[in-house]
Amino acid sequence: MADAAMPKLDDALDTGSHTKGENLPVHVTSIRLNKDNYLSWSAALEIGITSRGRLHYITGEKPAPSKTDSQWPTWALEDSQVKVWIISSVSADIQPLILRKSTAYDMWTVLARMYGRKKRVLRAYQIKRSIYALKQGDLSVASFYAALKTKWEELDYHVNDDWKCGVDHALYWEKEWMDRTFIFLGGLRDEFETIRNQILNCDEIPGIEEVYARIESEEQRRQIMHIDSHQGSSPAAFVSHTSGTGQRPTRRCNHCNKVGHSVDFCWDLHPEKRLVRGRPPPHRHASSVPEPSPGSSNVAKSKLSSDQLRELQAYISRLSTQDDASTSEGAKLAQALVATSDQGLGDGAEDWDWFGY
Repeated sequence: MADAAMPKLDDALDTGSHTKGENLPVHVTSIRLNKDNYLSWSAALEIGITSRGRLHYITGEKPAPSKTDSQWPTWALEDSQVKVWIISSVSADIQPLILRKSTAYDMWTVLARMYGRKKRVLRAYQIKRSIYALKQGDLSVASFYAALKTKWEELDYHVNDDWKCGVDHALYWEKEWMDRTFIFLGGLRDEFETIRNQILNCDEIPGIEEVYARIESEEQRRQIMHIDSHQGSSPAAFVSHTSGTGQRPTRRCNHCNKVGHSVDFCWDLHPEKRLVRGRPPPHRHASSVPEPSPGSSNVAKSKLSSDQLRELQAYISRLSTQDDASTSEGAKLAQALVATSDQGLGDGAEDWDWFGY
């Protein structure tokens, strides 16, 4: 029988059939099976085999036909291709355990029994222990949540999920995801204590996806505030940053070369503007007093206040006690000023800085 079947297999390989012409690769996944990564390996290999249309060879849905059947050569070729993919994706110490298996389905089943569910209880304990010990630490919120999700998915694979009642099953998973929400919140850093308390104080705890979204939004807000603080958005930094910019330029008079006013408001050129801004006039020499207009009195009239008048009278008394001729002339001049000031007393004091006051 075997000898009769061999020519048919050779014919399938030599006639350029559709199966031969596909030029399928030897590797369908980059993950190699070891004693600890069966979950990720089996998922990746199953995807690769499915993409080549060969999934039924590892699920047992396409058993081997009789060797006298006309489909035998095609089935044997395709099954051998799946066996090559399985052998090339396991480590060297595991390959001897499956090389002698007659079909791809036998290889897949042996590996599942050895590394899949054989130590289910022990592996579930190890995964749960690592989940409870996992903390955020220096991880971002997204990385911390992804690490938890990976462990939860592996744990679900090892848990015997054979429920008879659909309602009880739904209640179980509702409670399970509530516990996982607490684990996620409890593993966060202390900087999220405020938003964590806000979530836990709600009448109804939201789902894990909503909780994750709120925590990640808070993290992004903190990062933005941290960047702004380093760029100088604080009030003190803002003042420092804006100092020297946007300030009023210092004004300097082109006539007297003093700062604080322009030539249009220089008191030397415009004495009538001295009291416009409410400032006392500066001391100037008598040369800065404007010339009297035509028709005015030859003696400048200076209206004095009562206090200024008393001070001037005291000054005259001191001059009168001296014998010097120059002081006598000064006394006469001061008396003449007092006489002229008496005429306008009560009209308000004006500028008389040319006396030295």
